[in-house]
Amino acid sequence: LDSPSSLSASTGSYQRVNLYLYQVLEDAFAKKQLWDTQSAHTQRFPPLALNLHYLLTPYASDTLSAHRVLGESMRIFHENAILKGDQLPDSLRFSINSVSIILNPLKLEELTRIWNSLQTAYRLSIAYEVKVVLLESFTTRPVSRTTEAYKEYKPID
Repeated sequence: LDSPSSLSASTGSYQRVNLYLYQVLEDAFAKKQLWDTQSAHTQRFPPLALNLHYLLTPYASDTLSAHRVLGESMRIFHENAILKGDQLPDSLRFSINSVSIILNPLKLEELTRIWNSLQTAYRLSIAYEVKVVLLESFTTRPVSRTTEAYKEYKPID
């Protein structure tokens, strides 16, 4: 989970993958949620819904091994594109039903821009988007409920 610019090449035979969170965006659709009713007297502000953008970069002692590591990583993400229930970490399990892992094909110039911002040479990499991750709010507000209703009817003249 380090920045790719902080990783150095190892000596000998090695294979590894790095996931780097390079962008966090608020999910526009989920932003329009209403306050959640917690009890008869309390509502909670809606959670912050985020889309996380990751750069997956394989590292290996040779180019062919790096391609294999990338392919295997992509296969695993493809086969586990939707995480639910026990597959989610405890921090997410009770706030959302599922998280989607989506291949986010970037053009070479977009990838180059990311690598240039890291001030390191371009490496074979691919982007993924993880959505929707909810960060629960601790902001609440008291609400008063209608307990009695009075209806008055008058004849129409």
